[in-house]
Amino acid sequence: MARTLVVSAFEPEIAPLRRLTRGGRNLEMATVGVGTVEAAVGTARAIAAARADRVIFVGTAGVYPRGRLTAAIGTVSVAGKIHLVSTAALRGDSYLPEPIVVRSVTSAALRTALSAGVRRPLQQSDAVACPLAITRSAKLGRQIVAATGATLENLEAFAVARAAAAAGIELAVVLGVANRVGPAGHREWRTHHRAASLAACRLIARFLATLASSR
Repeated sequence: MARTLVVSAFEPEIAPLRRLTRGGRNLEMATVGVGTVEAAVGTARAIAAARADRVIFVGTAGVYPRGRLTAAIGTVSVAGKIHLVSTAALRGDSYLPEPIVVRSVTSAALRTALSAGVRRPLQQSDAVACPLAITRSAKLGRQIVAATGATLENLEAFAVARAAAAAGIELAVVLGVANRVGPAGHREWRTHHRAASLAACRLIARFLATLASSR
């Protein structure tokens, strides 16, 4: 049977899933570290240790304000495209040489499976921007959106995607919206990140239960 690895940047974002599931021979869970470098290294190690066939990243995200189209805090996103972002390059102060991979795409099959049967509001195939640091400037947020078309921001999703690609396994990214990107973002995240993590973990738990019942 295919082995599923679920990873998060740090324990509070995966703790609800540990409570919602009982694990099993074909399920592993791990925290892989906060930030691009730590998440890449941690995910690569976790994939190798679990001998995983698929990896699901669960976490929280900030949403870039888009007026009426702005996803509500508490919404869950099953992400599609993932963009590595250099804010220095956006400003024109630097550039990324062409060999550097800056885009990744999650598994369409996993996105469909995770979204199946969901009745509450769900953002499907959202694009996620992954800068090195959390954006707190509204102006910078607008620049990131203009350059990438992203609707969400998360620090680790791209790193996890690259580790999955290096291992040749499929990837899904499930994010709970915890804040709006901008000056008040961190305060909102502190208020909402546990509820947003729980919502994302519930979606994954439903998917895992479906897998178990189909065996």
